[in-house]
Amino acid sequence: MTKKIFSLVFLFLSFSFSMFAEIRTTLLFDIALVDDERYKGPNPPAEIGIGIEITKDAYYKLSTDKDVIKGGLLKKGFNIINIKANHLFEKSGSYIYLLDLKFNDLILKKEIEIDIRLDSEVNVKKTEDKPQDIEYGLSLFIRDELIASSKKMHYEKFPLNIKLPPLPKNYRPFNPNARTDPIANSFSILSAVALAYELIKGIKNKRKAKKQAFTIQKKKQIIATFMRKNLAGVGKEVKAVILLSIKD
Repeated sequence: MTKKIFSLVFLFLSFSFSMFAEIRTTLLFDIALVDDERYKGPNPPAEIGIGIEITKDAYYKLSTDKDVIKGGLLKKGFNIINIKANHLFEKSGSYIYLLDLKFNDLILKKEIEIDIRLDSEVNVKKTEDKPQDIEYGLSLFIRDELIASSKKMHYEKFPLNIKLPPLPKNYRPFNPNARTDPIANSFSILSAVALAYELIKGIKNKRKAKKQAFTIQKKKQIIATFMRKNLAGVGKEVKAVILLSIKD
């Protein structure tokens, strides 16, 4: 009897361990960078998208060695976690993020390394574009003695240049005769209905085409391009290679 109980306990533990090991190896399917339009523009990417694909619903925590960045519930399938990246593109460097996945009593830990390499290190011009104030000084000397002095500030102003479109030749805002003819100022209700139908149809077709064209691109390496000013104020294109690697 004791041998039977021991055998049943052993089988149960073996089965539980095998299930635990299977879930541990299959819970996390893939981690990759999400490539989209955020990496093409005049400014450095404000965020980096990390795609996490899992086989079951699980809670997650994303952190650095100092702070917890994000946390919550990830659904079964593909999930995107966006992390702030404003400071990541100031210079080349590697950044470590710690990912914890929790499913029931199982906790899976992964180390995500994001390595960013700029093609050229550019000294960033921190000052904003603003008007420059010019100071003039006038001093009156007789021999070596200062008799009088005066200073004056010249405030530079932004040039105000607003171009207005030309008015039509028949524009008469104060001509009452322009609104006396009801036929000339009316429109067909059927034409308006037909126009509204075409507009709604066009919007639906655009949404459908956009939905069909949307595909998630998962990559381990992405090249971002943006513009940056140097200390002389000259704009220069910067290319940043973003690499993602995973460690246990």
